[in-house]
Amino acid sequence: MEDDKKNKVTFILKNDISCPVCGTDFKREELLTGRGRLIAGNITGELRRLYEPSKVYGKVNPLLYPVTVCPNCFFSAFHEDFSKLKVDGVEKAKVSTEKRKGIIDRIFKNLDFKAERKTQHGAASYILAAECYDYFDKWSSPTIKKAISSLRAAWILSDLEVEDPLADFGNLQNLFYKKALQYYIDVLIKQEKALESFDGIKHLGPDTDVNYGYDGVLYLIGSLTLKNSFFEKDSPEKITNLEKSKKVVSKMFGFGKVSKEKPSILLDMARDLYDELSRKIEELKEKLQSSPAPENN
Repeated sequence: MEDDKKNKVTFILKNDISCPVCGTDFKREELLTGRGRLIAGNITGELRRLYEPSKVYGKVNPLLYPVTVCPNCFFSAFHEDFSKLKVDGVEKAKVSTEKRKGIIDRIFKNLDFKAERKTQHGAASYILAAECYDYFDKWSSPTIKKAISSLRAAWILSDLEVEDPLADFGNLQNLFYKKALQYYIDVLIKQEKALESFDGIKHLGPDTDVNYGYDGVLYLIGSLTLKNSFFEKDSPEKITNLEKSKKVVSKMFGFGKVSKEKPSILLDMARDLYDELSRKIEELKEKLQSSPAPENN
């Protein structure tokens, strides 16, 4: 029995959580840490931390657990926000209950959030969170949370595609990469216009380990613009978007030396991204210049 406890990856919290939308009481599953459960690996170009499988615990994905989901009405938010929904937000969430449940049912038929979390639950939790942060006021910093939720949804959908290639999650994954980019751009716009701040969020991620802060937001706008460009038709507008993102990434070089908030790995990745954006822009310009002009009928 003691060995079973040692080999567990998660545990169930003793105290019930009450859904602010439908009043359902339920228990939350939490990730255990320590004992070599998480073996940190590389960081991807999207600032995602990869983890090596453990001989004892197997493959552990900490991204599956940060979002609390009501198993009855599917209201979802990061755990620290779940009980902070205000009265007008509660009403909006109630009205949208069937819409939320329908979205998930179309993707993951009969998904049960009372069950132990698997990869499908992780993806669904972030898809729902990106939807549910529309119910929160600006003081909760909802836009950056929708950006992080959309990006993590794309990441976990890519995990699902590896687990089950026949399930065809590719298009949905691309959709959430596009959503993530638009939300990150909106974050920048709202910051510049003082329409929304970061006061309502402590960890800008985008993953659960390192907080890359505001510089991470700038970097991800460039990284996601480049990624999404491969799925878009070549056009002058595409070049314009890449040039805008290149300018955003260049801001990272003007804020001083390496610091806790600006680790050297992020600056190195940003310089590589800047160069990659430059190459892509020049490649597109040459391609469009050499293309024959469309014929007039």
